[in-house]
Amino acid sequence: MRPSFVMGILLACVVTSRPALADDGPRCTHWEVEYELTGTLRISNTMMGAGDGSHIVGPGKLVLRYDDVGGQPGGNVTVVSYEMATRFTVDAHFLGIGTTVANDCLTKSTANLCSAVAKGFIGDDRTIRWQAPWVGIRTDGTLTCSGTCGRFGAPPRGKSEMHMAPHNVAFGPFSFTASRMAFYMNYAVVDKTSNDTASLSLSGRETRRSCVCLPVCG
Repeated sequence: MRPSFVMGILLACVVTSRPALADDGPRCTHWEVEYELTGTLRISNTMMGAGDGSHIVGPGKLVLRYDDVGGQPGGNVTVVSYEMATRFTVDAHFLGIGTTVANDCLTKSTANLCSAVAKGFIGDDRTIRWQAPWVGIRTDGTLTCSGTCGRFGAPPRGKSEMHMAPHNVAFGPFSFTASRMAFYMNYAVVDKTSNDTASLSLSGRETRRSCVCLPVCG
């Protein structure tokens, strides 16, 4: 296969803002849609409820790949990438003990060309239901503790690094508006330890879509 022919195929499959027409060459087969995310992180089950509370997190970004169904995104859905900034402060006070922990982290997961963070399907009810938990979710950043630190699940005093190894998270269904330009996910548990439980709700708003050809994997 000559390089010029390969380049021609690649150029025919570059992203476009509309479906390729019959005389445009190879027709793109899928849609990649990017969403801007905001979320609410709910902390619960802390000791004596001292650190319980809800915190706005974000911004974040999500890229989903859909089948092309009649020139629009639909059918099977693949999570290509996900990231969410988690910057918030927890003030825990009980029995005269006070602890403040500032979180400055980024949670993310990215698939390679021939894999997926997760897969699902969007039905006629405009809801994406996931086949299995999302994989490869990891969090990295820093925690800054003041007050009573190093006890009751609090990190050491001062700034310390925080790294959560890649793990699976069972995200809930994504319910879309009638225009399919925005969605909402109810609270899903994203982390649970003996010290607390973290649950996340998400809201997404479409910012970009492109019609694409899938890479050949095998």
